[in-house]
Amino acid sequence: MKYMGSKRSMLSNGLGHLLLTEIKNASRLVDLFSGAGSVAWFIAENTEKPVLAIDLQKYSSVLAAAVISRIEPADFDLIDDRWLKPVRQNRLDCTLWIKGKKLRVGPNGIKPYVERARELCSIPSSTGPIWNAYGGHYFSPAQAITFDLLLNFLPSEGLERTLCLAACISAASQCVASPGHTAQPFQPTEGAGKYILEAWRKDPLDYIKKSLQFLCPLHANVKGQVLTGDAEDYIDLIQPSDLVFIDPPYSSVQYSRFYHVLETIAETRNPRTVEGIGRYPPINERPQSKFSNIGQAKDALHELLGSLAKKNCTVVFTFPSGKSSNGLSGDFIKQIASTNFHVEDHNKVEGVFSTLGGNNNNRSARQKSDELILVLRPRRNG
Repeated sequence: MKYMGSKRSMLSNGLGHLLLTEIKNASRLVDLFSGAGSVAWFIAENTEKPVLAIDLQKYSSVLAAAVISRIEPADFDLIDDRWLKPVRQNRLDCTLWIKGKKLRVGPNGIKPYVERARELCSIPSSTGPIWNAYGGHYFSPAQAITFDLLLNFLPSEGLERTLCLAACISAASQCVASPGHTAQPFQPTEGAGKYILEAWRKDPLDYIKKSLQFLCPLHANVKGQVLTGDAEDYIDLIQPSDLVFIDPPYSSVQYSRFYHVLETIAETRNPRTVEGIGRYPPINERPQSKFSNIGQAKDALHELLGSLAKKNCTVVFTFPSGKSSNGLSGDFIKQIASTNFHVEDHNKVEGVFSTLGGNNNNRSARQKSDELILVLRPRRNG
């Protein structure tokens, strides 16, 4: 799925080898900012060690749990029959889906088309949270009601439900009409109109199927655990024998602003009150991290590393080597870490990161960045 700062490429470029080496001497991996779940999945699939994945946002917990909470493959054909078949059948009889499919771009171009889509999605629907909140904005009317039907027909069984919900989150990130994330949808201008049309042509069921076919074979060797909340709230669960992985936010803008659509899907929440061009939920419903607050990030880092040092655990810490918009930098992290740990500075790895709003016109949407990899070993004897 689309995710800023994903560790997927780094895992095959040095980070994976380092983690596999370090986990040999640990009883468990604790991923304190699990994000898209790449590191949690990697350890769960490639070792016999359990994983504890923690993140502030629910969608991240769902993605992690889809793999680390299962110890055997899932049956795609069975899920297709139980879940996707009823959705396909009910969609064909759904009045809102039929009306959405009939919408066409007319001779006056993209703007009237999008306006008609938004008008259609203003019709109240109790099927799910996507139609009224995001239809005609991030998704076409046909896509929006399809996602609502997918959520409405989710399996009731825990692990199967989590797997299907993770497939919804992944598919939504690939179908959404926005520049990489869901901070704001594309607007129906002459320049952005083609991107709306490109995104709205995608059938969510096709992407759900691809996501399930990818996820179903994946599983942990030892069942792991997932928790939703602030990393600092779970420090007491960490043991000296744990290997702790930290990849904290690098942006001064809250991640909940960029992934609120995925969070809505993860919460299967209906109705969802939204506001503004970005269709954001009220700020009190968006998780807030101290690491994405420029006035709190440095203190949060001090507190987190101080707490972990008291636990006498080993930490692998990754972060962009330059200064980030939240005020943290690789040099500052090394300075703070060295007061509590023996710091090993491993080779930097080149990564590609979101510029959080770039549109490839006046600012690149993605840019290269060197990623710092530190191993922090406890000072057991002071």
